[in-house]
Amino acid sequence: MTEELEAQRPAPVLETERLLLRPFTAEELDAVAAGEHAAHFAHGFPTAEDMDFARESLLAGGYFFTESAYARLAIVEKSSGEIVGTAGFVGPPIDDELEIVGSLSANRRNRGYAQEGMAALLGVAFVDPAVTGVRASVPGGNAPAEQVLIAAGFVHRETTGPETDYVLPRPA
Repeated sequence: MTEELEAQRPAPVLETERLLLRPFTAEELDAVAAGEHAAHFAHGFPTAEDMDFARESLLAGGYFFTESAYARLAIVEKSSGEIVGTAGFVGPPIDDELEIVGSLSANRRNRGYAQEGMAALLGVAFVDPAVTGVRASVPGGNAPAEQVLIAAGFVHRETTGPETDYVLPRPA
């Protein structure tokens, strides 16, 4: 399976009006995993979720998490050059769906960055014709994340468990 993924697409570099979404460097991933604050990390980055992602990536050898089209990317605010969060996919498609994830530093929320990053990632998600949808799981009580998903066209999908599941079917 790794060979198949290596033959596919490398991690993208995505640019929006205000953001650059790019792969983490090895040094950045190490710093995030350790909970260290590098000079180009925004105040409040990394979050506990970001540290968990980085630790899991390093334990897994990093490939799927830093070098593939399914990578979780650093969100860089162009105006400051600071990493303000992460966004990307949990891994390759499962049952023909990609799972999208992300987080932003608290002081960068409510600026439209989540919507901007989501739009860029959705453009990548549907490049693969086998992907029939993109899903997202939201911990209970995270209304802002739910609002971002709904604004992007995601719809609620019934599921068991403590999280709320959303899906965006492939556009016609």
